[in-house]
Amino acid sequence: MTDPYPLLHRLAAADDAALTGVALPPDGRYQTVTTTVDDVTAQIVDTLRDGFAGRGPADYPLLVLGWGRCRVGSTAVTNLFGMAGAAAYYQPVKTIGRFALTGGGGAPWKLPDGEPVLFAKEMAGPYVPFEALFNPARCLVEAGWPVDRLRLLVLDRQPRACLDSWMAKWAGKIGRDRVVQNFLLSTLSYARMRGWAAAEGLAVTHFPYECSRAPQETVSRLFDRLGIGELYRPGMLTGWGSAGDLNSDESKIHHPVEPEPYVVPGLHGNADEYRFRDRPVTVLTADELAVADSAEVVDSYRVSVRSCGQELDLPEPLRDEIFG
Repeated sequence: MTDPYPLLHRLAAADDAALTGVALPPDGRYQTVTTTVDDVTAQIVDTLRDGFAGRGPADYPLLVLGWGRCRVGSTAVTNLFGMAGAAAYYQPVKTIGRFALTGGGGAPWKLPDGEPVLFAKEMAGPYVPFEALFNPARCLVEAGWPVDRLRLLVLDRQPRACLDSWMAKWAGKIGRDRVVQNFLLSTLSYARMRGWAAAEGLAVTHFPYECSRAPQETVSRLFDRLGIGELYRPGMLTGWGSAGDLNSDESKIHHPVEPEPYVVPGLHGNADEYRFRDRPVTVLTADELAVADSAEVVDSYRVSVRSCGQELDLPEPLRDEIFG
């Protein structure tokens, strides 16, 4: 079988439109059919459209779409929005794609009635190239979600810590080389997502994981930026208890049923508050560290950091405290 990664890497780096038409071969577990990003996207759009049937543009709530590589603190952010009172969802779009990848059909996303603000986490990676390359915002917009009722929240994390976490979680499942390759494709998708959002007029806000070093200052600014400042209160940052545990019946996150290969008990830990947790980098080889330190990875992260500082109007001393 021809290795698809060199071609995918080249096209993703160039943001070449041909990327989404490249045949993606199955791996026999997380993907059982040969398909393309465009084909799976079309299946997702059709399924979402079924769930959105009967809604006019004014009937959609405001949706904050959290997107970025996996292992950037996205579950904690999802919990954060749940604690703020938003209806918070775990990958409702990507899960439909996972069913398509494994030869099935996912269930439509049934939106709740009477909820003015929703949050959905939709992360890039980790198992197969489609997950690294798909655009959940595109899926939603093509299914009928009005762009002016959508906010893209770009999540990120210092690359060494992020790749180290990927390797610890998934090397045993897909092998070290595939972890690195899917991490790279997910990173290259940052520029692609930013470009697509700009072309569509989609509002974008960046919020790297390191913002959790100063949660009271950054989360309040984030909610103001998103236009939901009325949901913020300092008390929501702590004291989560069992509501902060994704595996608990009291979790604030709506979790969809996933295809069997993607069910990983204990993947996400529980948390009692929104705060930074330092991660010593311990499992990466020298070659893998070189990938995390490469220009294309580091430069992408720097764009997230710089954009966050500007969008949240962070004072210089606070930027230094957060990002070093």
